[in-house]
Amino acid sequence: TKPGRHAPGLDLVRYTAALATDRPWFAIGGIDLGNLDEVVEAGARRAVVVRAITEADDPGAAAAEFTKRLRAL
Repeated sequence: TKPGRHAPGLDLVRYTAALATDRPWFAIGGIDLGNLDEVVEAGARRAVVVRAITEADDPGAAAAEFTKRLRAL
């Protein structure tokens, strides 16, 4: 949603996960089905996804796949 701006990357996800806070937090920025596993492996348990759903050929199916994979954690 921010053209021209780079996502902070997985290092920020790892850093945040290592804090072991009890407050919910979300990984956001450049997440798609192709890198979701890496985001989860870095420690994210929640993710905000926009472009990978809104620009998908079938947004409903894309959202369902993200939901399925995240709920399986």
